[in-house]
Amino acid sequence: MFFMNQQRNSKSSIWQKSFGFEDVKCLIVCRGPVRLETMQTFESMGASYGILLSEKDSIVYPQTLAPELRWIGKRNGKVHHVADYMGATREEKELRIEEILGICSRHSYTHLFAGYGFMAEDADFIQAVEDAGVVFVGPSSRVIRKAGSKDEAKQLARKLGVSVTPGEDRICALTLIRKAGENPLEQFKTWIQQHQLLLSKQFESKTLEEQADELIQAASSRQIELISIEEIQQETQIQLGKLWQEFPGRRIRLKHVGGGGGKGQRVINHPEEASDAVMEVLLESKATGPGDNKNFLIEVNIENTRHNEIQLIGNGSWCIELGGRDCSLQMHEQKLLEVSLTEEMLEEAMHQYHASGKNQEANILSKDLTMLQSMSSQAQAFGEALELDSVSTFECIVENDSHYFMEVNTRIQVEHRITEMVYGLEFQNPENPEDSFVCESLVEAMLLIACHGPRLPKPKRIPRTNSSVEARINATNAALRPHGGGLLRFWSEPGPNELRDDQGIGLRNPDTGLLQPYHLAGAYDSNVALSITQGHSRQDSLEQLAEVLRTMEVRGVDLQLNTGFHYGLIHWILGQDAMLRPNTRFVQSYLALAGELSRISGRVNLEMVWNQLMNKTEQQLGKEASVILQRKKSLLLRPIGILLQDPHLLMGWLAPRNPRRWDHQEGVFRMLRNPFEILSELYHYLRLEPRSNASPVEQIWEDDQKLLQEGLEFYQNLKQRIGASEINWLELQTLFDSENVQSHETNSVEHLNNTKLELGSNPDFLKRIEASHRGFQIGLDLLRLPVAIGEEAGFYEMRGTADLEVEIPDKFNDPETFEQLISELVPSPPTQGDEIIAWSGGTFYSRETPESESYVNTGSRVKTGDVVGLLEVMKMFNPVRAECDGTIREICLDGSLGVNVSRGQTLFRLDPDHPLQKETKQEREEKEREVTLRLMNWNEVS
Repeated sequence: MFFMNQQRNSKSSIWQKSFGFEDVKCLIVCRGPVRLETMQTFESMGASYGILLSEKDSIVYPQTLAPELRWIGKRNGKVHHVADYMGATREEKELRIEEILGICSRHSYTHLFAGYGFMAEDADFIQAVEDAGVVFVGPSSRVIRKAGSKDEAKQLARKLGVSVTPGEDRICALTLIRKAGENPLEQFKTWIQQHQLLLSKQFESKTLEEQADELIQAASSRQIELISIEEIQQETQIQLGKLWQEFPGRRIRLKHVGGGGGKGQRVINHPEEASDAVMEVLLESKATGPGDNKNFLIEVNIENTRHNEIQLIGNGSWCIELGGRDCSLQMHEQKLLEVSLTEEMLEEAMHQYHASGKNQEANILSKDLTMLQSMSSQAQAFGEALELDSVSTFECIVENDSHYFMEVNTRIQVEHRITEMVYGLEFQNPENPEDSFVCESLVEAMLLIACHGPRLPKPKRIPRTNSSVEARINATNAALRPHGGGLLRFWSEPGPNELRDDQGIGLRNPDTGLLQPYHLAGAYDSNVALSITQGHSRQDSLEQLAEVLRTMEVRGVDLQLNTGFHYGLIHWILGQDAMLRPNTRFVQSYLALAGELSRISGRVNLEMVWNQLMNKTEQQLGKEASVILQRKKSLLLRPIGILLQDPHLLMGWLAPRNPRRWDHQEGVFRMLRNPFEILSELYHYLRLEPRSNASPVEQIWEDDQKLLQEGLEFYQNLKQRIGASEINWLELQTLFDSENVQSHETNSVEHLNNTKLELGSNPDFLKRIEASHRGFQIGLDLLRLPVAIGEEAGFYEMRGTADLEVEIPDKFNDPETFEQLISELVPSPPTQGDEIIAWSGGTFYSRETPESESYVNTGSRVKTGDVVGLLEVMKMFNPVRAECDGTIREICLDGSLGVNVSRGQTLFRLDPDHPLQKETKQEREEKEREVTLRLMNWNEVS
């Protein structure tokens, strides 16, 4: 058995060697992490390649030269410059297709690979590639026309008996039918004659909706608009009314048929939101121009949902499934943390639950296993009916024990790596079962099918490992909003347990070993890299990813990545149950809780805490004790201060551990383990251990390390004297109670773990141990401050249940509340109270489209929450809202066609109805004092 990239080994069989790639020359037209992966994969297979390079990836912004270029040696003839990878309008897209095909012709490219960009699912683009005699590495235009469009896919799913979400698939067809009036067929004939439209021979035998669809497509091909956006908005209102009548109180999702990656989607609660939502969906999908496909799905939004998907691969004759993935941890429809779903993992987890007496959890996973098998079966049947000829993903939303087909992504997915970690494909020679090779890369498999598809026998799915997880490392701030403009100067290399796809950012200069700075300008989406781990269980793979993130070092200027969010989230999940099944809205609630922690910890004055502790210690224990405490100031305040400054780190630290570190029942806080060990774990958690290559700010200071080590060694020696590997901390506290110490007159104490503490010949030995113990423990009560913040924030009220669901308090589940709390994570830049400013760098638009009216003009009245413009950040359109009632006094820049702005830049000035009341320094200090003393539960010492 050989792997694909080993097939030229002299021991390979003739049959294996027949699957060659020496004649392949492939143009890679995508960007992102998959581009470098594809380059490296093709090289390992013996195929040659070239890439496109856009202006935004090279010359528009400083220090943004595509990092993949560092991998390419001789670039001449392999790197082709284009204005952009795709067009913003239909005309630009057609020009780009023509330009790409021209490159293929001039440079003799035989194949073309589009990754997971928008062009990867564009049937017109792929059809043009095929017509030009170039082989498209991915699903054919035939497959995409049948399933790549979300409306077509749902119609096929219904024919196959696959469960789908209730809603409407053909809003444009319905709009045209309503516009046609009482006799639509006659009006259709009028439009056909008027515009001389060419239709299929089967047109008259089709249903009315199918005729309307074909009519719209025929007109669009000639850039003729039979229906306007305004008419689509009106029809949407009508269809929404019908859905709300059937499903009262439910939210409705609008989703463009060609959208992907969370783009081109909006969820609405009320009818008055519909028109704006339609326009936002079309804008984000670049579908507002003549001839653009304006169709979108209208679906009942399944609220308590998980997002599951099944990986498919086929050659047109056979199709197999490669297990599933759970992508429920997402924000703004963008996936963040993805985990594999395999039968092997679920069966092993069920066995472990049963063995530990957790039968309820085991029964939940049994249902999940049944549902995974059902989804996989439906997915494979769908792929077979589709005659799938490459890779695709069958996506479902899951509610309780039911699953609903959502869409098929007819391209490779960002998260395809976690499937590669758990399954491989074994191809056997039909004439010799002993003759086989294994493919462990989906990109590899795509080229294999594109080159040798008809000859490939149906492969066998072979397990590699039970579990894999992937974290998307994005350029986002603490609230997971896009943050463009950062300069990345250093990134530690991947460790042995991490697979990292970073676009080549981490490639070092071969002569100096140094990293080349890279500017995350924000011209494209926010994803910077993918970090993947694998393990024998989900807990194992999550623990490995947590360690990867703990040791990962990323440094730069104005650089914000979501690594801290991932680190805290993974620890939170591990603190509940690795098999927890959060829904797609969980991350918002999680961020709201983090925001509440941030709000409270921001009011804590650590210097005040320390002064109070010093006064209390001196009053209760004397001057000598306060001197001992003073030596520990930086040992204690440094790590606690870091926790309080970063709510994501605090979220992870407060999560339960095994064995438990503390409990807090009925307002009573107890340490269950030695605080010195807990403090040592905190330094480890924050990666502040001594490291030879770290700067002082990144590690424990030398004097503090000596103190910490002395304490740890004292308790280790105590364990050895007792003869036990562990000491029950509560029992030790009881033993060292001063009255107990004074009462012991024998040479041993039978107290701890039913063993004897030998005192030797010195009767004062136990008293000396007790004195040392109290000296080491002075001040460690400060470790309960983060826990007190968590208690006040309601941290422990959000928890996993035996059903493997997440119990979320109402205040973290209410949209009106959690938006305000999430904003605590990244406070808006300071204003004068009469400004509306850009909360991030990006492109500001003062109107929806170039043809639309401006949102506001000088003299316009606005209310809190009114949209006054759009801010495009990393391909996502975000509304800019008024933060108070007032009147627009000045428009500070012309955003009619889009203008680049920086974070904190003033967009408008207004006259507020009520002047902003700023908090005075005295008021702030009083609040800090009140919060600080309350959290420490101390009375003020005068």
